[in-house]
Amino acid sequence: MKRILLLVPKGNGPGDGKKWNKDWLDEMEIAVSKSLWRIVTPGALVLGSLADSIGHQVDLVDEEFQEVEKDKKFDIVAMYTVAPNAKRAYMWANYYRSVGTHVVLGGVHAAMCPEEAELHADTLLLGETEYIWPEFLKDFAYGKAKKRYTQALGKVDLNHSPAPAFKLLPPNGRRIIPVQTARGCPHGCRFCNMRSLYGKGYRLKNLDNVEKELQEVMKVNPRATIYFTDDNLFCDRARSKKMLEIIRSYGLQWYTNCDISFGQDEEFVKTAYRSGCRQVLIGFESVNPENLVNIDENNFKSHQFSNYKDAIRRIQSNGIGVVGSFIIGLDEDDKEVFQKTVDFACETNLFGASATVNTPYPGTVSFGEMRQQDRIVTYDWDMYTIFQPVIIPRKMTVEELNDGYTQMIKEINSPKNINRRLEYFKEQLKSVKGYG
Repeated sequence: MKRILLLVPKGNGPGDGKKWNKDWLDEMEIAVSKSLWRIVTPGALVLGSLADSIGHQVDLVDEEFQEVEKDKKFDIVAMYTVAPNAKRAYMWANYYRSVGTHVVLGGVHAAMCPEEAELHADTLLLGETEYIWPEFLKDFAYGKAKKRYTQALGKVDLNHSPAPAFKLLPPNGRRIIPVQTARGCPHGCRFCNMRSLYGKGYRLKNLDNVEKELQEVMKVNPRATIYFTDDNLFCDRARSKKMLEIIRSYGLQWYTNCDISFGQDEEFVKTAYRSGCRQVLIGFESVNPENLVNIDENNFKSHQFSNYKDAIRRIQSNGIGVVGSFIIGLDEDDKEVFQKTVDFACETNLFGASATVNTPYPGTVSFGEMRQQDRIVTYDWDMYTIFQPVIIPRKMTVEELNDGYTQMIKEINSPKNINRRLEYFKEQLKSVKGYG
């Protein structure tokens, strides 16, 4: 039996004591932090389940919820990396290697930047981990751990993925619990790096396994809100309807991510509400239709732009809040984009607006293009918070992007606009009280 720490580092932030944007005042930083859905990173829970099933002793620390206890000794420390936490992961990796611990780095950043990551690791897990993590653990037990384990894209059968070890969740990480029912998305957006990790396909867990995971969640916290972390939960509409029936039987409330097509079928929206759906995050990406041309490989979002407002109304009038996701600073944006985004959020009474600045992560089409165009102003991953500009926009300066974006966030989240949205949503909820 080995003692294993699964560590999800937090991001260092862009400097000056800030977590999101080095120019923001403290109250702005706090307001943005409060608006985010906070969950323990779900991939670490799967690793924990796999290690626990073969008899290892597993601790889990997600620094967004817990602190690392440096005096604890481990045989293996495995870390999940994304661009914003990469430098902190390397810091912890260097520390644990200095005290004789075998360090494993995985996650999308390590997979996209392996030459960089391997400078700080004894072993890299490149890609999905259901198959290569147990292989590494077996090799480690025999003193034969390799430098790299690579998983071919899209080849993991999700029905071989165990129920996550929800028992490892810290007490303060059990209010919103992550559940994943599928991997992949049909759209292939230029700013998204998930295909670099999951491949192009759309892979499903069978619904029996989804239900088993819900049962495990209930053991941990029967009053939890579920966050279905699928990139696009409703891709398979027939399967989704069956899944909603299962979810409804548990009496849970839940959130998820989906695309705008969710709002086209009002009966399906009502079914989702009855099953406990209370919020959906939808990637609108831009209020400027010119930005949507070729933003995804089939031009889905460009073709759907004219339906945005009707779909939002249809979803929210049936009791489900829409959190709209927007990328500010895309190539066709000029200084007018800030007020246009505020106006759109107000006109549609969006329950929430997740507006971030255009940030090209390694593994995306956007990253390759901007690097070739010499428009990336820094490769300091601490700056890649999605709230701190790291590129040169086409139609404004970096300073204009940062200043306009900051003012836009303030206006969208002003007390006046928050109260107006809440009053609107209270009115919508009156019409759904009779839903059975």
